Amino acid sequence: MPRLVELHEKYEEMGVTVVSIDRGTRTPAAEGFLEENGVRHLVLNDSSRDVFEAYKVSGIPVTFVVDHAGRIIYRHLGYGPGDEERMAKEIETLVAWRGDA
Repeated sequence: MPRLVELHEKYEEMGVTVVSIDRGTRTPAAEGFLEENGVRHLVLNDSSRDVFEAYKVSGIPVTFVVDHAGRIIYRHLGYGPGDEERMAKEIETLVAWRGDA
C-alpha cells in the first residue's frame, strides 16, 4: 500500500487516479492501517464482489492500469521487489500516449 501512495502522489497532477478496492467491509484495524500509512487515494469497498467478478480477480493483491477508455493495459498479480518501477513505467507510457492523442 505505501508504494501505491507514492504512485498516487507522483502521478496525481498528470491526471492519473489510483484506486484500491477492498473485498469486504472495512474493519477499524484496516481504517487505522490506511490512516497510519497516509493513504489519500480512493479506497472502495466491494462487499458485493461485483468489481472482483467484472475484472476476474483471482487473487490479491492485483494491480491494473486502465486507460481513459476503461481498457486494461497492464495487469499484475502479487507483489515483489521492483513492481513499483514496472507500474511506474506502464503509467508513464500511458500518460505519454494520452498526450500524443
